[in-house]
Amino acid sequence: MGYSNIIVSSKNSLKELDSLVIAIEFEVVSGNHGVELITNNVNFFTKSFLITLCAHLETCIKDIVFSVAEDIDFRLSNAGIPLAIVDWRYNQKNKNNIKDGLLKENLSSVCKIQLSKKEVDDLVSGNVYKTKDSFLIVGIDLTSDKVEWEEWKELIQSIVTRRNNIVHHNDAASDLSFGDIRVYIKSVEDYLDFIHRACVSANNALSPTSPVGG
Repeated sequence: MGYSNIIVSSKNSLKELDSLVIAIEFEVVSGNHGVELITNNVNFFTKSFLITLCAHLETCIKDIVFSVAEDIDFRLSNAGIPLAIVDWRYNQKNKNNIKDGLLKENLSSVCKIQLSKKEVDDLVSGNVYKTKDSFLIVGIDLTSDKVEWEEWKELIQSIVTRRNNIVHHNDAASDLSFGDIRVYIKSVEDYLDFIHRACVSANNALSPTSPVGG
């Protein structure tokens, strides 16, 4: 699945989360005393929604990075790189120690990134700084628009920090409301649009044709 489809799918999930927040909030403010499980545990639900939101964000970012890395491998495999030049550069000292059958396989692996899901898990979190660094590894610079990046950096990191304080520091978050959650959901949706624009910009910067003979 390409990065565009990943982001569309993630935004649909966020819309479902927003609908759930609206439904739960309605039970609380309806004046009909609602479902006691909900009305007696508002703080539990608001914290759970925030944690779920950040999980959606992190999963989306991981899926995008993995997808872009797969696309890089696809482009490398179709680039027509002569294995002889790779052999000349990387295996001059070692090729006599490698059987012929393994030599070609070894050279082919040089032309593949093969980023694993485990490696992506280690690279990525909801933290905006790790997000920035992980995207740079696959050729996407989120800071290319410095003004917009600074705005998103502060906003998204504040949301992730609230989540971390709840999960890691047992923050009661008693001031967290359903309205806050809905604002955060909208912010994350817009942040994903920002990431999509950065992906498109990086993709458009790639030359579609080889300069050889041009």
